[in-house]
Amino acid sequence: MEACPWGTNELKRLSVHIRDSTPPGTNHPSYADVMGWYNDLAARVQQEIAGLNWPPLLLDRPFEVSSRAKTIDTLRQKLLRDPSTPLPSVQDIAGVRFEAEMSLDEQDAVVTAICGMYNQDPSTVVRDMRTVDHSGYRAVHIWLRLPARVEVQVRTHLQGLWANTYEAAADVFGRGIRYNELPDDPEERTTIARLRELSTNSIASMERDRNEISTIDLTLGDLVRNGITDIPEEDVRRLDELRARYKGNEERLQTALVQLREFFSTLRDEKR
Repeated sequence: MEACPWGTNELKRLSVHIRDSTPPGTNHPSYADVMGWYNDLAARVQQEIAGLNWPPLLLDRPFEVSSRAKTIDTLRQKLLRDPSTPLPSVQDIAGVRFEAEMSLDEQDAVVTAICGMYNQDPSTVVRDMRTVDHSGYRAVHIWLRLPARVEVQVRTHLQGLWANTYEAAADVFGRGIRYNELPDDPEERTTIARLRELSTNSIASMERDRNEISTIDLTLGDLVRNGITDIPEEDVRRLDELRARYKGNEERLQTALVQLREFFSTLRDEKR
């Protein structure tokens, strides 16, 4: 990958102009040029990640890889929230997202594969937000160190569905809810608190079930492949119980989140 065409000091000066909404001087790169370069970088990483051999790991389940560069408005908000972090140090100017129906262990395996592809040390570039969430948001982020920083979000399909619903809520109740702020109105505060609990309690519990299903399924599959026919009945019963519970919970949760997202979108449109 080609090196960033601008120096650190040039980008730092540009970040001040973006933060303060002032036009950059003639000796500074333009916002459009910089974001265009970051967008190309994100698209390149998206293409490379999508090209990995995912079917064996995900058992042929579909996956989606997308990319984007931050808009100037969201970047300005970020620079205003943290003026000490200049543009070159912002982790997610170039962003890539990997989503799939997968267990927590499979999510870990995806993270390991992406880190290995770019020779990145997981202990220094991986941020796991599944046990310590961020305003209810749960995922695993990889902060790649390439010619510039690229953030790769690795999310299960439920984590992604919740995140999209919460983004729709932020359009109604204010972007601050993404940064652990709550609305002043008591009913709105309750709505956001319950939405966060859907992620930290309901989805987290379901994903633990999904992981146990995957573990038992793999264990029983190994027994069958090794010619062992005396399968432990308690494992079969547990697997059937978990599958039935997970399927029902997944269907109800997906329906609820889709309805909530549509509701928030309607409220947003009415406010305009």
